[in-house]
Amino acid sequence: MPFNSIHFIYFFVVICPIYWLSRTNYKIQNIILLGGSLYFYAQVDLKLCLLWAFISLGTWLLGKAMETFQQRKAILTLGLFLIFSQLFIAKYYNWLLGDFSGALSIYKFASTIGLSYYTLAASSYLVDTYRKKISPVTNPVTLGAYLSFFPQLLSGPIPIAYKDLPQYCQSRIISITSVEEAIQQILWGIFKKVIVAGLLAKPVDYIFYNHSELGFIYLWLAIILYSFQVYMDFSGYSDMAWGIAKLLGIKINSNFNSPFISRTIDEFWRRWHLSLSAWLKEYIYLPLGGRGSSKWQYMVNIFIVFFMSGVWHGANANYILWGSFNGLLFVLAILIGWTREKNDIQYGVKGVFSMLLVFLSIAFTRVFFRSPDFVTALTYYQEMFKTSDFSMPDIGVVGLGLSILIVLIEWLQRKELHPADISKWSFPVRVGIYASVIGVIYWMWPTQNPTEYIYFKF
Repeated sequence: MPFNSIHFIYFFVVICPIYWLSRTNYKIQNIILLGGSLYFYAQVDLKLCLLWAFISLGTWLLGKAMETFQQRKAILTLGLFLIFSQLFIAKYYNWLLGDFSGALSIYKFASTIGLSYYTLAASSYLVDTYRKKISPVTNPVTLGAYLSFFPQLLSGPIPIAYKDLPQYCQSRIISITSVEEAIQQILWGIFKKVIVAGLLAKPVDYIFYNHSELGFIYLWLAIILYSFQVYMDFSGYSDMAWGIAKLLGIKINSNFNSPFISRTIDEFWRRWHLSLSAWLKEYIYLPLGGRGSSKWQYMVNIFIVFFMSGVWHGANANYILWGSFNGLLFVLAILIGWTREKNDIQYGVKGVFSMLLVFLSIAFTRVFFRSPDFVTALTYYQEMFKTSDFSMPDIGVVGLGLSILIVLIEWLQRKELHPADISKWSFPVRVGIYASVIGVIYWMWPTQNPTEYIYFKF
């Protein structure tokens, strides 16, 4: 049930008023959230709801057990095994060991959408309970509402328990200001996902499917267009999720912070897929020792994190290669000192050149991300450097132009809360902008079904 579908609009129009009619009792709101989220998830595959219920109930029971018994580490180990074994069997078993046996047929799903996200959320809860950053929740409905929260269930952002769970244990409020902020993000997200990513999908698919018959300029264009497509698709979804959650009085994590205005590799990863980066930092990078006592330990830990990111993305060797490739890029940047402090906001001509270099470096790795297998990716890389055909592409121009326009807006709005934040502008101007954006979305809305969200498959 994508956010931009009529089915979701009907669903939200029903659940939102019922939810706010219960605003005086957050426990009832949690029940409504849980029921609505399970209905939302059941539209994908009812068996996935059963797996979610098994993981969620097990997570709640083991969290309570840590409060009762002294063997906290053993309970945590059991819980993490419970959670990640389900993820492994459902998502990776077939890839590593071949077809499922009859005994494992229960794990044959129409899709494993959402599984990678709520397993990280559940493991975060157990680890934070073990570390005593939070107390185990008494009511399983509270934990269920948190783990199943439908705006972030299918494709994140990934919550961190000790930061996000307390919102489900207290009353929520909504205001005119928060409604307007939500509308800003939702419109911005729809424009990026449905319009821009949709325009980029066809030329990207055409070039990648026919790369052996096209000139090298087409192939370079495709990785540029695909990088924009992934960003517009995923960040657009995340913006909509943020806005929808805001309409329910829940603040979820931002997933992107204008990554294509980054001037170094480390800055890019501080701006890209922030919720996954935060989870990896909290539960893998810092336990490994973080920066450590030497540059070598720092680089090893960074590479491990990127390797694990590749594993998380899917049951495909290409994702592991993609993660490893980006890890090597980051390590190389550390070795040559190509890093930047967080508070450095200077750009200039050198900054613009660095932005282009970072963008092309990241785009170059995405051949692994987009190709179905290693052989295809390797062939594509080889053909990128065959300069016998200089034919100029005549596709993807509108999508590319709109993508550059969005990056320019992000750069101009880099000091605001988010790129769509126009709260400081006068009310008539804001209304005019909202009406214009809605008109453009309506005018450019695809006549065919919008493309599926790229990150739904992870």
